[in-house]
Amino acid sequence: MARMRHRRAALVAGIAALVMILAGVVVYAQVIDPGDKGDTSTGLVTPTLAAQSARTFDILPDRSQVDFVTEVRGVPVEGVFPVEAGTITLEPEGEALRVHVYLEIDVDAVSTSALVTPVLRGAMKTGDYPIAFYVAESREPVPVTEEEITFLLDGELDVHNVAAPHSMTVRAQLVGGDMRAEATSDLDLANHEVEFPAMIGNSTIQLTARLEAVESQTGS
Repeated sequence: MARMRHRRAALVAGIAALVMILAGVVVYAQVIDPGDKGDTSTGLVTPTLAAQSARTFDILPDRSQVDFVTEVRGVPVEGVFPVEAGTITLEPEGEALRVHVYLEIDVDAVSTSALVTPVLRGAMKTGDYPIAFYVAESREPVPVTEEEITFLLDGELDVHNVAAPHSMTVRAQLVGGDMRAEATSDLDLANHEVEFPAMIGNSTIQLTARLEAVESQTGS
């Protein structure tokens, strides 16, 4: 009986702590301001390509998105950042290809739980800085093939108007003029000076960018 009472007391204490955390998140979400400057500029620079024969693919926003998973005090939370625009460029380098990626992510249009959305928007100041930018290139040249390949991207990610190095692991396949890619990484928002209240307990989110692109017809 004593053991049962102890378990019940621990359960009640756990529920009470969770209620307090949720109440704190609700209050925080109501008072934090995401801003309204609408600054969509970035200091990131896309590289100048040496090869004139490079192929550029336009990312399709309606078929692309960046999924994320995080935790609030151990409770998994999933969400989506829409993709605003972007390109994937294949630059010949010897017998292989160098991959260049430019991506604009609409962080202000984040979609997640009703409780977490205002917390994310407020902490990231998405009204002030609604677009995140990613500029990267493959760490090594990739082979010319229509088979699925895996490679690493190294570059810079601009979130909250703060740029920081960011790498992603990519699986991609090109067939004709159509490309599909999936890129994954862990993003610590603290590296971009995003501050969350202690009650959240975690500033890292796991990203999965799911991208579809078609070869650009510009200049054809």
